[in-house]
Amino acid sequence: MRSSRRSPASVPHLLVVLALAVAGVFGPVTGSAVAKDATKSTTTKSTTAKSAAAKKKAAAKRKAAAKKRKVASKTASCHVTRYCKPANVTTKPEPVVTTPAPTTTTPAPTPAPAPAPATIPAPDATTPVADTAAPPTTESIASGAGYAGLGGAIKPSATWRPYASSSPFNQVASSAATHPRSAQIVARSLSWSLPANLTAGSADTTDDYGHPVFYAQPSDPLVTLHATEAWGRATIEGMQIRVPAVARPAGGDDGHMTIVTPDGWEYDLWRAQRPANGQLNFAWGGRIRVDGNGLGADATAAKFGNLAGIIRPEELAAGQINHALFIVVKCTSNDTSFGYGTQPHRAGDMGSSYVYPAGKGGAACASTETDAPPMGARYVLAMTDAQIQALAVPQWKKTVLTALAHYGGYVGDTGGPGFGFQFESGTSYTSYGMADPFVTYAQQNNLPTWQGRYVYGMPNDVNWSKYLKVVTPPAA
Repeated sequence: MRSSRRSPASVPHLLVVLALAVAGVFGPVTGSAVAKDATKSTTTKSTTAKSAAAKKKAAAKRKAAAKKRKVASKTASCHVTRYCKPANVTTKPEPVVTTPAPTTTTPAPTPAPAPAPATIPAPDATTPVADTAAPPTTESIASGAGYAGLGGAIKPSATWRPYASSSPFNQVASSAATHPRSAQIVARSLSWSLPANLTAGSADTTDDYGHPVFYAQPSDPLVTLHATEAWGRATIEGMQIRVPAVARPAGGDDGHMTIVTPDGWEYDLWRAQRPANGQLNFAWGGRIRVDGNGLGADATAAKFGNLAGIIRPEELAAGQINHALFIVVKCTSNDTSFGYGTQPHRAGDMGSSYVYPAGKGGAACASTETDAPPMGARYVLAMTDAQIQALAVPQWKKTVLTALAHYGGYVGDTGGPGFGFQFESGTSYTSYGMADPFVTYAQQNNLPTWQGRYVYGMPNDVNWSKYLKVVTPPAA
């Protein structure tokens, strides 16, 4: 085959021809070999350009087809993932928002105030909850125009107690008989933990599982109540009540909050939010009369009112608690062997049994944890006043022990390490810009601290296994 490539020797001849052509020696060059070579070069460049353009166009078509298939595939998967962004829109990944919900289908919270173990005097470090409400004026704090002259900074006195004298929480336990299986039930309860330390300083943090209480006044904003859980229609859904502008729930997952209106109704809310735009949202709740029996609310596992059994700072400072205590245990019995009218858990409710005065059960113990108490079980401290006063313990502790001896305490919720009592949330006070009185009392009495919390030590200096008893339920 003859090569089309020119030899180096032919190059000088070509240059001479081109020079002569330019000088006009050979006349016009349109029909010359040089013209043909120039035409051939132009044609080759044109063909190459067309080929490159064709390749580029084909590549663009393939890319568009692939993109179309990807969009089609992504669209087809939307029915499975329940979320699909448009294929041609670039956005930042959406954050995952988790809404706490109870572990059952019942309108009662499974979590409970989490008392610390006997050897660990306080919960872990906390995360403060931001408060954007404007500070209240002195007049709005101190007017006291609500129920029984309460409201704002005017709180109930040490001798005041909620509910009628006939309420189970206001009946002394002196006539109650010891339950036949008291020793076994107490042994099981104390196997979880000795009565846990009470702590102060968790107000407005995510460690607060207490019950903040706000006494509304006629001048407070009117808000509409709205339950957010899809469990049916809450009994208080859509009601309009007066709520202090500074009212806020406890910072823990339970988010308890109670509003006592000027007409004497106690509105108990679970997983409540702060009032906003004339509405107060909450997961579930109910209302009872503050001068009634303290039963039938819908914000604790046992359906006790949120005021039932909580220890108030005024009581602690005065050295007297004239009512039964609210008790939280790790879990409650999954059978009815307790007797005395114990009810099995209701269909759709949490799995534990319950006995009067409880209205439903809580988190059930494992089948291996026999002799657990049912929800609503009543404990008492079988010590005389003289025995309690003889103990080498602080006065505040003698006050709590005396109440447990006189009135006992009822299991009202499940959660935490094992066995504990409950303070009122300091948020009842700090929301108004006041100091947490539990913290103030602890500072005045030189109570120890642990991880930023003041520790009211409960487990030591009492022979709990000897003196703690379970008694039979009160008459319904």
